[in-house]
Amino acid sequence: MDWNDYLSMPFTQMVITETLRMGNIITGVMRKAMKDVEIKGYLIPKGWCVLTYIRSVHLDETLYETPYQFNPWRWQDKDTNISSFTPFGGGQRLCPGLDLARLEASIFLHHFVTKFRWVAEDVPLSTFLQ
Repeated sequence: MDWNDYLSMPFTQMVITETLRMGNIITGVMRKAMKDVEIKGYLIPKGWCVLTYIRSVHLDETLYETPYQFNPWRWQDKDTNISSFTPFGGGQRLCPGLDLARLEASIFLHHFVTKFRWVAEDVPLSTFLQ
C-alpha cells in the first residue's frame, strides 16, 4: 500500500468512523469546574467534577438516526468534525495521534479483508445461552 491507496479507501474510513462511534475507546472525560457554571438551568459549583459519558452521546437518537445499528453509510458526505462525534477528544485536547490511528486501522483492515478468508461455523444458538 502507498499513500494513494490509502486516499482511495473512503468506505474503509466510513467503517472506521462508525466503529469508533459505536465502540468508542474513551468511555468518558472528567473535568473540574474552575468557577460556578450554569448549563441549561443546572448549576455546577466551582470545584465539582463533571463526567461526560461519551458513549451515551454517540448513541443518542437525537444526534444519530438508528444509533444502535451499524451503518457506515451514515458518514457518506458527512463531516466527522461535528461536535457530537468525539472518539479522539476535541478542541485543545484533540488526540495528536488521530490520523496515525486511522492510518493504522486502515492498513490492518486492508490486509485483514484482502489476505484472510473465513467461514462461519454452524454453531447452535444454545451454545451461547448457557
